[in-house]
Formats: sequence, C-alpha cells, structure tokens
Amino acid sequence: MVITSRLGATTTAAAARPTEMLFTARLNNIRPLVNMLRTINFRPRASCAINSGGVVFTVEEAQSIVAQAYLRTDLFAEFNYNEQLAKEYNGDQEAESESENERDAAEDATHVSLPLDNLIECLTLFYGPSGNISNSSSVGAHGGAQSTSGMLSSGNPMDLRGATTAHIAFNGLGTDFELMLEERGIISVCRLATFVPEAPVDLDFARFPVIQQLIIRSEWLRDAFNELDPTSEAVGIAISSTAPYFSITTIGENGSTEMTYSKDERVLDSFFCSEEQENRYKLGLILKCKYALALSDKTKIRVNQRGFLSFQFMIPTDADVSFVNFLYAPLVHADELG
Repeated sequence: MVITSRLGATTTAAAARPTEMLFTARLNNIRPLVNMLRTINFRPRASCAINSGGVVFTVEEAQSIVAQAYLRTDLFAEFNYNEQLAKEYNGDQEAESESENERDAAEDATHVSLPLDNLIECLTLFYGPSGNISNSSSVGAHGGAQSTSGMLSSGNPMDLRGATTAHIAFNGLGTDFELMLEERGIISVCRLATFVPEAPVDLDFARFPVIQQLIIRSEWLRDAFNELDPTSEAVGIAISSTAPYFSITTIGENGSTEMTYSKDERVLDSFFCSEEQENRYKLGLILKCKYALALSDKTKIRVNQRGFLSFQFMIPTDADVSFVNFLYAPLVHADELG
C-alpha cells in the first residue's frame, strides 16, 4: 500500500527525481528525529541548515529567543550531502547576499525554511495516540495530513515505539522536501513545500565573554521549573561565586518563589563564575524549553557579560548524545538596574 500526500505545496510535484541530489538521508527509526523536532515546536516554521556535519533546525520568536536542534550525521543510518552541488547552489545564493556574514553562512550550509508542524505531522503519519499504525490517510482542506487513527499524542513522544524508517531527499530551494516513510510494508510519500528563510535574529551570544557557566542534572532543573509561579511575568536567574551559588526566582500573584542550589556534586557537574550577576527573562519564553528539558539528562547553563542566557540540553539517543540549544535575551540587563 502506498500513500502519497503533498503539504503546503503551490506547484505540482516533479515527475522524476534527479539522478544527483543535494541532500539525501535515511533513518532506521524516526523516533529520535521526532523527539528532537518536538523540542523546538513552538512556531509553525523552522529554518533548516544542512551541511556535511549534519542538520540544524532553528526556531525564533519575538527577537528574544532562538532554539536550535542539532542532528549530527551519526543520528542517521545514511547521510549524503553533495558538496559540489551545494557550492553551485550556494554560489547563486551568495550573489544575492548583502553582507559578509550572509556570504559566510551561505558557504557553510544550505539554508531553507520548512513548515515544522507539517514535517512532524508527516513523520508521525502512521501513529495514533496509542502508537497504533494508521490504515489510511488524506490531505485536509488546509494542507494538513489527516489519518483515520489520529495523530501521536503531543504530550508523550516516547509513544513512538515502532521502527518506522524514513528516506529524506532535498535538491535545493524551490524544490520539495521529500519524505518516504515505511512501516510494516505500508509506504507513505510526503512532499513539503520549501520557503526562503528569513534573516536570522541577531542574538550573538559569542560577541561577549561567558562569565557564568554550570552543568546541572536536569532532574533538579525540572523540579525548579515545576515550582515556578505561572502568574509571574519574569523569572530571575542568578549565579554567584558564594552561597547560594545558583538561584531561580519568580514573583507573582501567589507570592515569591525561590529555588537555590549548592555546588554539591550530586546536583552540579561543573561550576564557573568570574562575575556575579542576576538577570531577568520572560517566563513564558523560558518555559518553551520544558519539552527539551524533559528529554534531557543534563543541562549546561551559560550567561555572557551582557546577560544573554544559553541552555544546552543533552538528550540521549540510540546513537549518542544530541543537543538542543535555547538562547534568551534578558528583559533588563544588570547594568541597567541601577
């Protein structure tokens, strides 16, 4: 049985695939990919950067948060990136670039924007809420795929127990992003329309030196996030060279909440602080990382001299550890608090 659908498309599908493709890959199990994509699934579209080292999906919001899911080549059973075709393709893009930074980015990777919701929908096409395989599929009125068994429960990605294989192919901007999924002899072919990626938000974390860094076991951070007052607009994060070394605070309608952590090796794997500083961040944006936090074993927290905050979540996969990064701009920098 073969199911074919095309989501978000504005032109008819190509009749035949070129003999040479810019990018092809194969996954023996879609679960790690789906889990990684769900960690940043808070916007309808994601920018995708492909190079010989892997694939990076990026999502941004309100010029205050940038989330990136890193898919290294060892996550794939096969990974092929045609550097010669990429040079030709990126050479055309470079001619349209307006700055040196854009030209450097064009040389490093092939960039495209994808409908993230539809991508996850395609990957989980065979699964219902209990992980059962779907018997049929159709394309909805608004371009979204529909299955008779429903979609995978968004609250529990680990329900993906099957071994659905996926073949991925892409031949540059203006062509479809193709997925061929197979589960128990049933094949589904999905083609996603691609878009020109928007200019990235300039949250250049590396522009200023890192003054605070620690690695915390994620279970402790999950407990802290569960205690945050949802009526608070902001969350304060402070790292100090003296006790309390690490603290998270909120002030809301229900009063104030503060969680503090010592340098106990059962809590923190490493700790560094060259300059004491406390910064505030929008709580609603901070909580967007809870899905990545839930899947991670450890979290690296870094703060630079201007108060930009970085969470790097270390997520175990069958191949190795994968990384998801969340970068936040502060609401008010410490120098401006008076």
